[in-house]
Amino acid sequence: MRCRCVIEVGLAPGLSAGPPRGVLRVLWATMYRDALPTMIERWRRLDVEVRERLARVGQRAWRCLPGETRGRVEALRERGARRPSGPDEALSAIEALERCRDAIDDALAALDDPSHPWNLPSKEWPAVGFPWMRSLDASLAEVSSAEDDDEARRALAERVLHIGRALDPGAVLDAVHLPGARARFRVAGAPMVLDVWSAQGGGFWSGPRVEVGLLTSARRSAPRLVLRPDGAAGPGRSGRSAVTGNPEFDGRFVWEGEPGATATLQRPELQRGLRVVSLDDVPTLTLDDGLASLRWTFAPTARSVSAAVAVLASVRDRPPRG
Repeated sequence: MRCRCVIEVGLAPGLSAGPPRGVLRVLWATMYRDALPTMIERWRRLDVEVRERLARVGQRAWRCLPGETRGRVEALRERGARRPSGPDEALSAIEALERCRDAIDDALAALDDPSHPWNLPSKEWPAVGFPWMRSLDASLAEVSSAEDDDEARRALAERVLHIGRALDPGAVLDAVHLPGARARFRVAGAPMVLDVWSAQGGGFWSGPRVEVGLLTSARRSAPRLVLRPDGAAGPGRSGRSAVTGNPEFDGRFVWEGEPGATATLQRPELQRGLRVVSLDDVPTLTLDDGLASLRWTFAPTARSVSAAVAVLASVRDRPPRG
């Protein structure tokens, strides 16, 4: 921080102001010159702090920051990068690096906060579901009457809203359109979206299916993770077996993603919640790009959705500090 001292000198009429001002200039320059080594040392320490913080952010999280924030950090870093040769340059460089350090600290805190606006998805949250189940059988749609559609719409809306309000009395329906419905609610401050779809199956199953998806915001700095049922990788895809030391968990799932994601799998609350959901259907968990989702195929129940909420809540939590 730059401080400025203003000294007012009262002079008698007829006296020249030259000598006192000259003396002040000499004293001021001497004070700055003597302080320069200390200022250089302060600049060096700040430069190290900024470098360390940038290393903590990493390339992946850096790309998640808004462009305005990245631009401000880069501009301040450039202003303070050059070794100062004089007091004025030292003051300017120190100020720039202090502001750069604080901006990086704010960014790191935001990236670790899933409720920060940077980490919240837009109003149009993506649909959570299996792409290969996304269409209804056209023949069934043609024979269904408007009255049947209205009844099915009401039943689906009531069920989705009932489940949402069991977790949050303020839950609301975001959309009701056959073959699906969407409810929004909050649990412990976390925004949640519940998608329920009725669709014709695909792959090995050709009958009607009900798929459920739960979506929430997550830390954009979190390592990418996809955890899915063992044997459900599909052609051309593979995954590593989950190794947590829990035989009830490891035999059901394979995972792929970034190395740091393995710490997420060790969380007991995540394993407990996935085991409960698996009583209906072994789910798929995805954590990527500021979003966390869990999807499975079965008629939704308050028990399974509550367990899914617990899973996503554990994913949203900040990682333990080592």
